Amino acid sequence: MLYLIGFMGVGKTTIGEQLAAQHDINFIDTDREIEKTTNNKISEIFRKNGEDYFRELESRTLRKISKNTIVACGGGMPLYNKNMEFISESGVSIYLKASEDNIFTRLSGVSVERPLIYDKKNESLRHFIKETLKKREKFYAMADYTIDTNNLSERNVLRKINSLPITI
Repeated sequence: MLYLIGFMGVGKTTIGEQLAAQHDINFIDTDREIEKTTNNKISEIFRKNGEDYFRELESRTLRKISKNTIVACGGGMPLYNKNMEFISESGVSIYLKASEDNIFTRLSGVSVERPLIYDKKNESLRHFIKETLKKREKFYAMADYTIDTNNLSERNVLRKINSLPITI
């Protein structure tokens, strides 16, 4: 199992899909999997049932994923329900790291689909990113490997992952 963790917008899904295609193995984005199994958008789950319920769905989804899969984890997943502990015990984790500025640029204008930032623009979005990264960084830092994605193309991020001493 290979887990990609990091803040929303850092490229976990994009990189995970490409990596899975390169290595001819399964890929799962936990948010997409939750949407598929519940037949609801993540934003609807948040609105109807709240974040705690969503985090429980994340944990259950994480623990049901079959072996030999590349997993793009939701940005907050490592913080809840001992998920980072489970990830560490069941596979290899890679933290795709990006600066606050890069995350801000990537998330500006796409917040409608993301329930934690749908109502945030400009400075409130920037503040949310800064404060949330501060809370999450210690969990992200538990990853087996960290790849700084700032100033790297998708191709170069893939190259760095493929050069790690791991079996995918």
